Amino acid sequence: MIKRIAVVGAGLIGSGWATLFATKGYDVSMYSEKSETLDKGMQKVRGYLNVMKEVGMISENPESIYSRVKPTTSLDEVITGADFVIEAVKEDYDVKKRILGYIDDKLDKGIVIASSTSGLLMTEMQKGMKKYPERGVIAHPWNPPHLLPLVEIVPGEKTSRETLDITKDLMEKVDRVVVMLKKEVPGFIGNRLAFALFREAVYLVDEGIATVEDIDKAMTAAIGLRWAFMGPFLTYHLGGGEGGLEYFFSQGFGYGANEWMNTLAKYDKFPYTGVVKAVQQVKDYSFTKGKTFQDLSKWRDKKLLEVYKVVYEKDGK
Repeated sequence: MIKRIAVVGAGLIGSGWATLFATKGYDVSMYSEKSETLDKGMQKVRGYLNVMKEVGMISENPESIYSRVKPTTSLDEVITGADFVIEAVKEDYDVKKRILGYIDDKLDKGIVIASSTSGLLMTEMQKGMKKYPERGVIAHPWNPPHLLPLVEIVPGEKTSRETLDITKDLMEKVDRVVVMLKKEVPGFIGNRLAFALFREAVYLVDEGIATVEDIDKAMTAAIGLRWAFMGPFLTYHLGGGEGGLEYFFSQGFGYGANEWMNTLAKYDKFPYTGVVKAVQQVKDYSFTKGKTFQDLSKWRDKKLLEVYKVVYEKDGK
C-alpha cells in the first residue's frame, strides 16, 4: 500500500504534486538541493492550500495539511521510506538520468519512479537506470498539478505492465483523469495539441493579423469554453449536425477548411520576430498591468477551481 510519496524537485510542478498528495492524506517528502528553492517550494504549498481553502476545495485546516509535507535538501532522506517516487527536476536528459539512476540504485525493486517531464522520453531516461529500468514511467501532470486533473502516463521501452498499473491506480486514487499512451512520442498528447495551437497564435501575432490580447479573447470566449468539457473530436462531431463527424469531414465545414489549412503556420521553431512581438504585447496586455506573478497565479487558480467544480464535481460534491 502506498502511504508515503517522495517528490524530487520543489519548483512549480514539484510543489503542486506535494500539495495534491498532502490534501489527499498522504505523507510527502519534498527535495531540492538548494535550500532557497526548497523554501520557495514550501511557500508555494502553503499558498496553494490557502487558496483551496478559500474556494471550499478542502475542508481541513491548511496548516494541518501543510504539516504533512516534509522538506529536505538530502536526496537520500527524501526517498527513505518512500512507497512511490515522483521526479520533477530540470527538463534535461543528463540531469534526469543522473537523478533517476541514483534513486534506482538506492530503492527496492517494487517502488515505482515516475518522471513529470513535459515531453522527454522515458526510453532515454531508462538508460540511466541500471538496476530496475522497468519501474521507470512518465506521469506528466498539467500545471498546476494540484488543480488540473489530467495525468498522462507514458511507458518507455522497458516499462513493465505492473509499473503502469500501479501508477494509474495511484493517480486515480487522488482523483486524476488518467490517459495512457500506447507508445512514446515527444510532448505526449496535451502539449503536442497545445503547441500546435500556440504556434498558430504566434504566427498570427508575427504577421500582424491580431494582437496577443485579441487572440486570448478568441480562445477564452469561444474555443476555451467548449474545450473545458468537450475535446476537438466531440466538438466537431456536434459541428457536423445530424451527420456528425463524418458529415463534417465530407460535406461540412471540414471540407471548406481544406482550402485554408495550407495557410497555417508551418515553422518548426518560433521565429525571432514573433517572439519579440509576443513578449512586448504581453507586457502591454491591459489585464496584466499592475499585477504581480503571484496576483495572476492566484486569480488563475481561483478561476480553474470554479471551472473544475462545474465540469468535474458530481452532484455538488
